[in-house]
Amino acid sequence: MTTQNFKDIFLTYYNPLCNYALSIVHDEVWVEDIVQEVFLNFWNQRHNIDLTGNIKSYLFTATKHQIFESLRKDKSRNKMLEGFLTLSNQQNIQNDEQEWSEWVKIDQVYSSLRHLPPKCREVFELAKLKGLTYSQIAENMQISPKTVENHMAKAFTILRDKLKDTSY
Repeated sequence: MTTQNFKDIFLTYYNPLCNYALSIVHDEVWVEDIVQEVFLNFWNQRHNIDLTGNIKSYLFTATKHQIFESLRKDKSRNKMLEGFLTLSNQQNIQNDEQEWSEWVKIDQVYSSLRHLPPKCREVFELAKLKGLTYSQIAENMQISPKTVENHMAKAFTILRDKLKDTSY
């Protein structure tokens, strides 16, 4: 698939896919993220996809799966927050407001991660959430350690900008 073919497919199906996703999740920002993720995955898997088939059907099915995956992730984050509320009620924690504030901050950080470019987010998550070293990330992703450093610097810059109005 050439870049021009991909561009044509993107221009043809982006809005219909957004409309389809919007009919399910009713959140325009979330929908755009979902559809962009679908196209990113489509581009990354372009060598493994049989393009002689129905591309429209493939993209709509991929969008449906991406919606379910996003809902599952969002549901688990909401369960984590609900679990915190239940725990705080059971243990009669006196400083609920302070602890809730911490959970809100954590949620803001996780929400801000979705604003990172995909590779940058992957590098950041491997480093900060999975604890891999830059060398391990470079080897795992088959990129140079300097590229890992650049992705991390970019991630911190974007996250700082997204979180600048919060107090950490």
